[in-house]
Amino acid sequence: GNFVSTKSGNSNSFGQKLLEDLDTKALSKITIRGEDSFVSLVQLKGGGWLEESFKYEAESSQIQDLLLKLYQTKLGDLVSNNANHHKRFKLVAAPENVERWDKDVYGESVTLLKGDGTIILSFLIGKNRKSGQGQYIRYNGSNKVFLIPERLNINTNPNDWLDKKLLELEEKDVKNIKIKSNSEIKLNINRKTFNDPWLTKGETIMPSEEKIQNVLDKLSSLSFSKILERQITNEKELNPSEKTLLITLFDGRLFTIKIIKNNIANENYILSLRMGILQDSSGKKEIDEKVRIEMESFNKKMNGRFFEISSWEGEQLLMRND
Repeated sequence: GNFVSTKSGNSNSFGQKLLEDLDTKALSKITIRGEDSFVSLVQLKGGGWLEESFKYEAESSQIQDLLLKLYQTKLGDLVSNNANHHKRFKLVAAPENVERWDKDVYGESVTLLKGDGTIILSFLIGKNRKSGQGQYIRYNGSNKVFLIPERLNINTNPNDWLDKKLLELEEKDVKNIKIKSNSEIKLNINRKTFNDPWLTKGETIMPSEEKIQNVLDKLSSLSFSKILERQITNEKELNPSEKTLLITLFDGRLFTIKIIKNNIANENYILSLRMGILQDSSGKKEIDEKVRIEMESFNKKMNGRFFEISSWEGEQLLMRND
């Protein structure tokens, strides 16, 4: 079908905004298509965004930045109105089920949709201008090729749109840190209160202050670099030695972080996380409803996924020798 680009139909002209006006409440979905990748961002009812291929939260601020960028972009010169020239500017729309993505022909596409599927904006991003700033674009369904003054640089990889934060534990809340290798406890340190010193339990060694501090710092802002597709993590590619980092907080929350070294991911580490609640030994403490809800939503989000982090972060979490 023929898409009508923005409100002004096909009378797009110099100085006009790429996106005339945007009611963000009406915006339901953004799709971005590039070589070997398809990003689908969906606005959730209660606010926030979801990246559909990973079914994982997207980072809202990044989406706001994209919308602002589109809103601030103005059309420059009309360069061509001839469909035969689209190839030259890398502005041919790739067919739905394209066998091989021809880098020199197909443009990346960005589409904004309303909840009922109506298109708010749909355009292709072509090649950069050879001399000087700028980039060529055209609206889907129109033959006109425009130059825009600044390159858009839109991420076409779904991983780049995800909200990368995993944990933000406050240092003062951490009571116990335990590291297990397979099932053997390698390290077990504890403190009575935030102001008390760390003490080692059992036969395990006492790590240096600096190493303890590094772990606490990491836990206060732990992020992943990407989510791994499940099928990649088949047993052969994972290092058999699995380490577990167990973090207990003073309020009884317990985080279990399984850490595996991945031979295929450039020696990076793979994490999986779960949250639990320690029952008070006397059994008298009722689980706080707010904490229980937090646990359920945390575990639903983590849901057996594998997250990749860099090797130095993995070493820090495991308090490896430097």
